Amino acid sequence: MGSDNKPTENARGQQLQRTSPSTSRGNETVVAATTRVIRTHPKKFATVLLWGLGIFCMLFAPAPVQITPEMQARYQEKMELVSDLSADFVRTTKELERFEAELSAAKSFGWWFRSADRKAVNEIKQRMAPVEGEYNTLESKRSNLESEARNELGLWSEAGIGEARDVFWTTYKRGRRSAQVGIVWDLVWEMFRADNYEDSVNFLFRIIWIVVSNFVLFMITSTIVFTFKVISVIRSFQPSLISGLFFYLVAVLAALSTVGAMIGLVVGAGVGSAVVIGKNARYLPQSNRRRYVRQQRQHQA
Repeated sequence: MGSDNKPTENARGQQLQRTSPSTSRGNETVVAATTRVIRTHPKKFATVLLWGLGIFCMLFAPAPVQITPEMQARYQEKMELVSDLSADFVRTTKELERFEAELSAAKSFGWWFRSADRKAVNEIKQRMAPVEGEYNTLESKRSNLESEARNELGLWSEAGIGEARDVFWTTYKRGRRSAQVGIVWDLVWEMFRADNYEDSVNFLFRIIWIVVSNFVLFMITSTIVFTFKVISVIRSFQPSLISGLFFYLVAVLAALSTVGAMIGLVVGAGVGSAVVIGKNARYLPQSNRRRYVRQQRQHQA
């Protein structure tokens, strides 16, 4: 029995010796290829790496700072101070609404040309000014208290990162909605073109261009809007200059990476659709009519 097991063990050892070098060579080949790509195209590799990092930060990255019960307690304590201002807000808001109603009644048609009406409007504005000042003071005080409360949680906590993500997706949805409206209007006007039915291939190409161009335009616009809106989010947490600047750079990188991926998918789908239409142009109705008419005119001439 012992002699029978020895050949088997020797065979297994020889097999491992035969397979191990090939496996190691394969691993070395992958590592060598990766190293060669990094050395040959360092800028492209860095771009792809930053793009992947941005998408990870936008979609999957957890908050580096965890909210502890002590932090949550301090946050709630300061938010209670904000709640204490609600009674003053209600009072000043009602007074402002009453003054607005008086102003609306005093500003009848042509009131500016009548001295009595101008005097009445100015008198209402004078009585309204202290209430507006009190309301602005309360608004500033509430904003400061909310910033102090958010500072207890931290910009890099789930609260700060979640709010930045909410701002991005809100601007994205608005941009997508604007793109849809633009596409609908462009398609409506496209139907009134006189040459739509002369060449169906060009008609389909124009539809693809309308969809892709509107989406790209409004996605770029929404990204620009986000780069400004996220500043108010950062300021509301009162971080240090370095922390706020680094957070802004990460947020912009994540937004650009995510929007770039969306634009790449849409443009790729548009190019693929155009290629399919171009290859099947001869099967589309009236796709060669314009060329046929041109040939007939040349033949007659």
